Amino acid sequence: MALWTWGANSHGQLGVGIANEQIEKPTKVEVHLYHCKINQIACGGGHTLLLDNEGKLYACGWNSKLQLARETEVHKLERTWPLSGVTFTNIVCGWDFSCGVTDDQFLIVWGSNSYGQLGVPTTPKEYFSEIMKPIRLPINAVLVSMGLRHTAIVNSKGEVWTTGCGRHGQLGLGNSVLSSDRFQKVEGVGKISHIACGQNHTVAWCSEERALYVWGDNKHGQLLLCSEKYKKIYTPNKIDIDVKQEVKKLLSGWTNVILWLEDGSLLAWGRNNNGQLGTDKLSHQEHSHISSFQVKGREVKDVAVGSEHTICLATDNTLWAWGWNEHFNTAIDLGHQIVKPTLVPLEIDKNQKITQIYAGGAQNFVVIEE
Repeated sequence: MALWTWGANSHGQLGVGIANEQIEKPTKVEVHLYHCKINQIACGGGHTLLLDNEGKLYACGWNSKLQLARETEVHKLERTWPLSGVTFTNIVCGWDFSCGVTDDQFLIVWGSNSYGQLGVPTTPKEYFSEIMKPIRLPINAVLVSMGLRHTAIVNSKGEVWTTGCGRHGQLGLGNSVLSSDRFQKVEGVGKISHIACGQNHTVAWCSEERALYVWGDNKHGQLLLCSEKYKKIYTPNKIDIDVKQEVKKLLSGWTNVILWLEDGSLLAWGRNNNGQLGTDKLSHQEHSHISSFQVKGREVKDVAVGSEHTICLATDNTLWAWGWNEHFNTAIDLGHQIVKPTLVPLEIDKNQKITQIYAGGAQNFVVIEE
C-alpha cells in the first residue's frame, strides 16, 4: 500500500516532511503505520488526519488551534499519542477543528471552539477555552460533517443535530438561533441517511423519501433555490429533485454540492466561478439548477470534494479532477481553473490499483495498492 499526495502544503498538511506553498505533482508520502493499513483520511483547512484499520489516529499540518490533538505542529503524519487509548471508526475535519467517532459511537472533539462548533460551552470564559483539547461528548453520532464554523451529526435514529455558527442559517434551528455552543435537534427533516456541511450551509438526503433537505446560505444557489429571492434559509426546506435511485455520496464544497448516484452519474449545483461543477465552462452566475454529467463516459468508482475542487476515480483505474487549481489542487498544469473533468497525471503501473481517494481544503490523497 502506498500513499500519494499533492496540492496546498503551507502548513505541511501533505505529510511530506516540509511546509511550502504547494506540491504540484503527485508525490509519495512516507508514513509508518506499524504494519497496519489506511482506513480513512480527513482533510481540514490546513491539517490532515489519518485513521488506520485498527482505529489508531495520525495527524500532520496546521495546529494553531490544537486541531491535531497534540501540542506541536508536525509536517509528517505522526501518531496522535494523546488519543492512543481510543479506537476510532470515523474521523472528520472542519476548518480548524476536528472530531472522531469512537467504536461505541460517541463523539470526541478538539480544536477551535470559538463559535461553539465543537458542541462544548463557550461561557463562562474563565472555565471554557476557545481552543479545546480532546473531550468526549455523551452524543451518539453515526454520521458527522464539519464546515467552516459549524458541525452537523446524524444519530442512529436518523435525527440531525447541529452546533456552532448559525448566522447564515446553517444550523437549521430558525432565525432566532444564530449560534449555539451545544448540539440542538433540527426539526422538520425526515430520517436522514447522508449529510454534508458547506462553508455556511448544510444539505441532507433522506433515502426513504428520496428527498433533499437544505438550509443556510444560498447566495450561490447551493440550496437549489433562487438566490435573488432566497439568500438565506433558516429552517430546512424539502426539495424533490426527481432522483429515483440510491445516492452513494452527498458531498459539499464551500459553495457547491455534488450527488453521486447509483448509476454512476454525478449531479452538481451551486457556485461555478472556478469550474467546480465540471460543466465545460466557467460561470460567475449562480447555479440554482442541477447539472448532470459523467466523467468522459466512464463509470464513477469514487468521488471526493475539496473546498472548490473535485477529484474522481473511474472504474478503469483513472483519476480525474476539475475546479480550483491555484495551488495545483488538481495536479493539472492548465491554469488556475480546470473547467471540465481532466485526467490527473498519476504515473502508476498496470499492476497498481487506486483504492481510496480523499480531498479537502486544497489538498488531496490517494491510496494505491499493488
